[in-house]
Amino acid sequence: MPDISKINALDIGSVSKVDGLAKASILDIDGVAVPSAFTGLLDTYTGATAAYSVRQLKTGVTVAMRVRRDTGGGTGDDDEADIAFDTSLTDPAISLDSAISNTTSSAATLGQFLNVGTVNGTTYTNPDSLSGTASCFAGEWKDQSGNANHASQATFGSQPQIHDGTVNTDLITENGKPALKWAAASNQRLDVVALNLSTKTIALVWYPNNTTSNSRGFTTYAGSGGVGDEILLDYPTASTAVRYIDGGILTTVSFSAAQNLSFAYRNASEIGLGINGGTISTNSTPNSNPNTLDTHIGDEGGTALEYAINHQEVVVWNVDQDGAGNRTGIESNINGFFGIY
Repeated sequence: MPDISKINALDIGSVSKVDGLAKASILDIDGVAVPSAFTGLLDTYTGATAAYSVRQLKTGVTVAMRVRRDTGGGTGDDDEADIAFDTSLTDPAISLDSAISNTTSSAATLGQFLNVGTVNGTTYTNPDSLSGTASCFAGEWKDQSGNANHASQATFGSQPQIHDGTVNTDLITENGKPALKWAAASNQRLDVVALNLSTKTIALVWYPNNTTSNSRGFTTYAGSGGVGDEILLDYPTASTAVRYIDGGILTTVSFSAAQNLSFAYRNASEIGLGINGGTISTNSTPNSNPNTLDTHIGDEGGTALEYAINHQEVVVWNVDQDGAGNRTGIESNINGFFGIY
């Protein structure tokens, strides 16, 4: 037994600093690493009105989205499940290993739920005895702000896809990160109830496609609706610029179609738009009317062919984060995960 006779004589001042011991100095106890605590974008930049992402944005949020599997009419067709963030990842995000819940399926993970086969060395079992690999669509993108402003789409043909149904393949990705992919059809969108915002910031990770139509990113546009209600963040047909319209006021930033981070804001005196950390383009506003129409991620509706290739993150704050000095930090956090620029 080791000599512990001197413990009783140990100066209490020598151990009083244990509570303040830096975690970095105890990262290796008997060879076991102590993981760092998770800190999400919304833990640092609080007060979001609505927030949707393929990654976890806030401590305590567990469910990313509700999904539907399509087996072509076979066993398990149109069964639904909630999928959680895969917390085994350094930056929790959805994956084939995401746990599922709130479902009639016997599967434990998304990979099992879809019967994807073998992906990246992992073979997923088929507890529901599906006849093949199911494709997968998001019917509801969960709001991580805590305000329950979930973005949903009940019409199957208008839901974005997260797995294409090919055996032995991973989720749909953009630049290596999961993505919601839209079909080349009209009315491709997820709907949110009116957010009633005047001053605002919109951070949007998406891939616009305007070869055949205006490519919609985020909008409350309602055709002949009042200009005070209008938000339109899109990429017009045959254009080389992303545009931001808010309350009838327009600003644009030159850009070539690709995955990008669009950062838009409105305050009482101006609107602003920046792409991938670049210079903000502004225009003066005559007022600060609230946007009272329902919001759409993707197409605002109608018969026109207007869709984006994919979406990966949409966060809306009811403050001007550029004016608050937070733009660089927000964009650095987002780009650090998605690796856009």
